[in-house]
Amino acid sequence: MEYRADLYAAGAAFDHTERYIARNETEAIDAARQMVVAHGLDYAEVYTSDGQGGVTHIAMVGAER
Repeated sequence: MEYRADLYAAGAAFDHTERYIARNETEAIDAARQMVVAHGLDYAEVYTSDGQGGVTHIAMVGAER
């Protein structure tokens, strides 16, 4: 399934969006958390795409280490 992570720096400043494929929501959330840590950011908002242009918010994940 296709997922999207909107990545944010400290102070809720939008940084960029990553689109990626994951097998399930757990894997998608874990991948988003890894992106936050790798880019040194604050948190990510994770969404799933229905392939028709619609998105559904799944979770907000931080850089727990």
